[in-house]
Amino acid sequence: MILRGKWIYFAIASVSGLLSSLFSSVFIFLHIIFLLFIIRIQRLSYKQFFFLCLCFLAFFIRGELAERFNISKIASETNQFHILFLRDWDINGDLLTAEVKEVRAGEKLILRYKIKSMEEKRLLNERLSAGVGCSLKGSLAEPAVATNPNGFHYRNFLYHKQTYWILTADELSLQQCKKEDSSLVTFFQNLRSKGIDYLRTNFPSHTAPLAVALIFGDRGLIDESSLLAYERLGIVHLLAISGLHVGLLTGMLFYLGIRIGITRESMIHFLVVFLPCYAILAGAAPSVVRAVLMLVLVLAIRKYIPSILTQDVLSFVLILYILFTPYIIFHVGFQLSFVVTYFLILSTPILLKKEMHPMKTIFFTSVVCQLASVPILFYYFFEVSIISILANILYIPLFSVIILPSLLILFLLHLLFGSHVFILLTIINTLLGWLDDFGKVMADLPFAVLTLGRPHPIIVMLYIAAAILFFILWEKCEGKRKFIKYSFIPGFVVVIHYVSQVYTPYGEITFIDVGQGDSIFIKLPYNQGNYLIDTGGSLAFPLEVWQQRKKKFDPGAEIVMPFLKSKGVTTIDKLILTHGDADHIGGAEAIVKAFHVKEIVMPITAELSQLEKELMRIALEKGIPLRTIGAGESWGFREAQFVALMPIVAQAESKNDGSIVLFAKIGGFRWLFTGDLEKVGEEQFIKKYPHLTADILKVGHHGSKTSSTEAFLEHIQPSVGVISAGRKNRYGHPHSEVLDRLDQFDVMIYRTDLHGAITYKFSGKTGTFSAVLP
Repeated sequence: MILRGKWIYFAIASVSGLLSSLFSSVFIFLHIIFLLFIIRIQRLSYKQFFFLCLCFLAFFIRGELAERFNISKIASETNQFHILFLRDWDINGDLLTAEVKEVRAGEKLILRYKIKSMEEKRLLNERLSAGVGCSLKGSLAEPAVATNPNGFHYRNFLYHKQTYWILTADELSLQQCKKEDSSLVTFFQNLRSKGIDYLRTNFPSHTAPLAVALIFGDRGLIDESSLLAYERLGIVHLLAISGLHVGLLTGMLFYLGIRIGITRESMIHFLVVFLPCYAILAGAAPSVVRAVLMLVLVLAIRKYIPSILTQDVLSFVLILYILFTPYIIFHVGFQLSFVVTYFLILSTPILLKKEMHPMKTIFFTSVVCQLASVPILFYYFFEVSIISILANILYIPLFSVIILPSLLILFLLHLLFGSHVFILLTIINTLLGWLDDFGKVMADLPFAVLTLGRPHPIIVMLYIAAAILFFILWEKCEGKRKFIKYSFIPGFVVVIHYVSQVYTPYGEITFIDVGQGDSIFIKLPYNQGNYLIDTGGSLAFPLEVWQQRKKKFDPGAEIVMPFLKSKGVTTIDKLILTHGDADHIGGAEAIVKAFHVKEIVMPITAELSQLEKELMRIALEKGIPLRTIGAGESWGFREAQFVALMPIVAQAESKNDGSIVLFAKIGGFRWLFTGDLEKVGEEQFIKKYPHLTADILKVGHHGSKTSSTEAFLEHIQPSVGVISAGRKNRYGHPHSEVLDRLDQFDVMIYRTDLHGAITYKFSGKTGTFSAVLP
């Protein structure tokens, strides 16, 4: 074969060319180094070198063209639309969300529609399907951007899917809808939806979610706690359809076809046609597309090129994939699928030794997968599972030998014989229930997960280099002792990553953007302390059963927890809850469950809120010390000093005026964190502390007009004021009167609703302010 064994270099050149165009010119420099390395090591001919450069240039141009044409054709003021429903639509409580196409512009949109009644919800569930077209009125808005450091950038995510607008529909009349697209792709998408509904309706509680995930590639039915357990165990990949699933299904079909008398040639032709259709049925995720394309390519050309290498097939599939969908290169599933598969293929000489025991093969396969995925997992998810190798040894044989084949067979049998397979379903459901409980127990083990935060790009490169070096040395020098010895290479990079995050000479104070609420993270240099003041939270409003969402939005779990993990935080020395309002402590439960909290600090109060009582119960269960404090409590280190100034007495006139008010000296500034302190509390503060001033003021009660009085500002004399408030909140915070008063006293204002998270990064007594949004 032409270029046998060298297609991997063309794949790397393609990726480098595309990234140089789409991402950064630094990849041009890295590619030049790569070319020189290849020429030196592989001794490529001048012709091969020329084609390698040509490949780089071709994909550089492909990226430029993709960027040039990746723009919206729809004007922002457009309010009349004719849309076509695509495959991804979901009804969650009273909210319909769908990926649609604006027919006239030929452009994808994300549709959001608030359902008006239970009857309308029922009709939408019954009649909506892929290929249905509707005319409607609505308004366009740009997708949200990341407003916290290392946060999810929804606008970029949609941009890479060539989607630019969120369409909020005013009405969605089914009388204005009809079936418009009857293409083969639409047929299979609707068949997929019917298959998912069939399993959800007919399979028992533990079986249906797993069957839907493993057959149709949809994890939406899996319980959140179960999914979290799979993630912590490092086996969530088993729930994604990939080479294992596609290979097993292909093998089963091929064997069945041969047994009933179909010729090998006919079965190969059938599979070449069937597998692309199955890719659509399985959701067409990158791992599915990769596995299907590889298998189809092998089946199609093996007759003509019998000695084709698997790594060449993978490289050719990669080149084709990014040629037609260049932005897929930013998809984390795409990155994991191809990187892990490359490592597995290149490690085949080690993994497939004849004398190796099957369990040993599974162990080393898990090691390869873990090392290959570590830099990607740390970069996107900030943590990796420590016990994933053990979990994979237990779960891979179960899934590949028992669970996956059983679910496929049971699905087919249920289609043919209906409820007559009840006994078999009961048996597998019981097994899956036990397996789920066992997984949750394992996931709750101490130190199951290593959280180090998002690594610097240099450390990412070190991880990649360490993994490659480890496998090269391991292959050259076999043996158990050598394996253990060389494992210190990636281990050393882990140590560097840990030290860079934890023992940094820099500290920070970040006002996290949690919407309408408060959450402030204080990190002291050299791991002297991590403090979290409030956790954000959302207010609950009464809803009818049909309106209730599957999962309530929790800023503690969705915003604060990922932010802390991205910083490598695993321990919170003090969780300071200023008072019992939901927008300040509503997210505390998620934080207490996810991190090692050494102490919870609450204000002295005569009456506890329901949230405070529940939190005290959880703290008691977990053995977390809980302390109530008032004015005069203090603590500190060399880098920082903290003093609680309020509440002065337990019985405040309002809960807001009973907030913990914290004074701190950090990074060369005097800070005053006021919780939701209002006018009465401010008057008490002035009387109690007549000479106290502060440089940085956390403006009380989100900028409400009942706080930050003229007398208080004149007394404190702040130079900077930080306001934590939600965008377009129903309360009108911050109030214009407060903004005018702050302006009157020449206070520089930072607002989370305008600037996103605000961070003060310091070393010693000097530091700088920065905001996520300009």
